[in-house]
Amino acid sequence: MKVLNFLMGTVILTFSHCALAEKEVEVKKAPLTWKQARLSDGGELFVELCAACHGKEGKGDGPVAGILKNTVPDLTLLAAINEGTFPQKQVEDSIVGKSRVVSHGTVDMPIWGAAFEGVRPDRKLFRREALARQRIHNLVEYISTIQTE
Repeated sequence: MKVLNFLMGTVILTFSHCALAEKEVEVKKAPLTWKQARLSDGGELFVELCAACHGKEGKGDGPVAGILKNTVPDLTLLAAINEGTFPQKQVEDSIVGKSRVVSHGTVDMPIWGAAFEGVRPDRKLFRREALARQRIHNLVEYISTIQTE
């Protein structure tokens, strides 16, 4: 009797599995490509960290821009000002704090350079630095995509 119950259970499971296999398979969206993920992260960082001054579209019209001493630059014009070439290194240096951007703080105390290293709670400095470099790269790459022609 136990053998018969086992065989019946096996047959039922086999048929139910075959019935499920014949159902229409749901196709999910492909995951983001590395470039899409990089731009997505850069865009999120921009909205989170830069949009208050530079505006959501990077035109220098953020809600805080009016109360700053210096005019907030229109980031969509960086390539146009640089003869059609996006100044990647200059933008990166501004974010990191290597070049002096008065509204970003002094070179001694850059606002975003060290801040990115504190994002990852890791005792290994090289991991924090690697993540910081990646996030800065993502942010710079995003800014390169908002350039006007």
